Amino acid sequence: MNTAMPVLAANNTPKEEVIYVMTDACANVNDVYAVNIYNGGKITDYGKYEEVKLLNAEAEVNVNGDEITFESDEEKLYLQGSMPHAEIPWKIQIQYFLDGKEIQPEDLAGKSGKLSIQFNVEENLNANPEFYADYALQASFTLDTKLCENISTEGATVANVGSKKQLTYTILPNKGIHTEISADVHDFEMDAVAINGVRLDLEIDVDRTEITDKISELTDGVQKLDDGAKDLHDGAGKLKDGGDTLKTGTKDLYDGTTSLDEGILQLSDGVNQIEAGLEELTSKSGDLTGGSAEVKNALSQMQAALSSVSADTQQLRTLTETSGQLKNAISALTSGAEQLKNNTSYSAYQAIMQQNGLDISVLQQGNAQAIQTLTAQIEELKTSLAQIQTIPEYAEQTAQLTAQIANLETLVQLFTGNQALISGTETYLNTLEKGTEDLLSGAKQLENGYQQFDTAISGLVDKLSGMLTQLNTLASAINTLSEQYNTLDTGIQDYTGGVAQIKDGYSQLLDGVSALSEGSKALVDGASSLDDGAKDLQDGLEKLNTGSSDLSDGTGELKEKTSDMDSQVEEKIDTMIQEISGNSDEVISFVSEKNEQVSSVQFVIKTEAIQIPEQAEEEIQEEGHLSFWQKLKNLFKH
Repeated sequence: MNTAMPVLAANNTPKEEVIYVMTDACANVNDVYAVNIYNGGKITDYGKYEEVKLLNAEAEVNVNGDEITFESDEEKLYLQGSMPHAEIPWKIQIQYFLDGKEIQPEDLAGKSGKLSIQFNVEENLNANPEFYADYALQASFTLDTKLCENISTEGATVANVGSKKQLTYTILPNKGIHTEISADVHDFEMDAVAINGVRLDLEIDVDRTEITDKISELTDGVQKLDDGAKDLHDGAGKLKDGGDTLKTGTKDLYDGTTSLDEGILQLSDGVNQIEAGLEELTSKSGDLTGGSAEVKNALSQMQAALSSVSADTQQLRTLTETSGQLKNAISALTSGAEQLKNNTSYSAYQAIMQQNGLDISVLQQGNAQAIQTLTAQIEELKTSLAQIQTIPEYAEQTAQLTAQIANLETLVQLFTGNQALISGTETYLNTLEKGTEDLLSGAKQLENGYQQFDTAISGLVDKLSGMLTQLNTLASAINTLSEQYNTLDTGIQDYTGGVAQIKDGYSQLLDGVSALSEGSKALVDGASSLDDGAKDLQDGLEKLNTGSSDLSDGTGELKEKTSDMDSQVEEKIDTMIQEISGNSDEVISFVSEKNEQVSSVQFVIKTEAIQIPEQAEEEIQEEGHLSFWQKLKNLFKH
């Protein structure tokens, strides 16, 4: 049958219990006695004893199973019961080591050396667990300072008792102990170790309001910390994305400035070639003006000769040869002017640069795009800087962002100057192209006019060869020719002067290209430094993003674990109070669960002393004549 039968409560007499436990020097239990204390009268008690006896009265004690009854008029009655097989609540062990080796206490008496006493207490799982949960122990070791020096231990209250030191350990309910006593000893002896166990029933009133208020402040702070960590991580993520864009932009910028620098070098080479052509053209101006002077001089000579009515065939041949040379020079002049026009136009300049790998239009668009991109990146970096510049932990990143903003603003100035240089070059070449067009037009007119003039000279010479007799007509024609040639000679002088001016202007262009080349190199160096800085910044932003992610995870975990901290602390406070204050239920009997009117239970545990053996005096007094206190003392005489 599974139905439990009810147990009727026994009607026992109110009492107190003192449990005496005698052990050897290693705390191995030898005997257990219960001394029950009653008020006088009719006594009913319960307990399974091997032997019982009254310590202070002569009344007859009746034992019926586990029921014990007797009666006495004594004001206080003390009943001793032997319980040699009882399990006490604690498992106690004392071990002794001399010079590092374990030694039995009976062999330790009178020895000298480095002594270590290890004291261990833990729960005896074979005993009623309520005693271990509710009762505290106080263990006292007494060492004679005449025999022990350099005494050392932890967790004990040390007191001087005469020439001895008393080491007292307090072991709270539900707690054990593992400790060690060390000393330098000689002729060693030690008094018995006394261990008392009492029930703790403490009323502890804890004001939890202040604690819970502080916990609320803490959890609020953790919430704010978690929110801030998440905001920081979001900001760090945006910074990282901006850093990626900046890194890509600075790489493109560096590649573009490198290509620009290469194109400017090719432009410089082309400009030098054009300057060489102008040098050669200028060098031909002397031949042109010299030939024109010779023609003019020949015409003057012819005028002089005809005026004296004398002319010969050799002079006519000289005139024809000189005119041919002058025609060739004018033709060369026209070709040089045409070449100059073709090479000085802005469209030609664009074509030459594109042939050498640099598209000026693309460069202008790239400059404009770079200026726009850099300006946007500057604004993003300024926004990012404002987010972290007040955080001391990111002082290094703040300095890097400030330096990068300054570098980007310098690059914007360089790109703006580059745009202005390209626009100025276009304006200058357009103006120069107009001048070369006028020069080429005049050269072609000169070439066409002189072609007619040379044809006229050839025809004139042919006619003069057969018509020397018509010198007056010839002289008139020569005079007309000389007058026309003066106009031609003036045009030739103007032409050579224009070529010289073009050469001087082109020298200024060459200087501008040289300055552009130097600026381009500085731009390449700046772009390289910016690219390196952007890489360093990106590395820093990666670390910042990773660190802020770890911080956000940590604060999230902290927030999760502290969300119910108030209840955890309350539970912990309750647990700690219960651990040190004991159970608030009624006192239970160590002897028998039928004893329900026990006001207190106390444990008195005593070990054997470690003493050098002496010849003991035999006591003659008989047991029947001992007083109560002598009988009680005899419990601990061994």
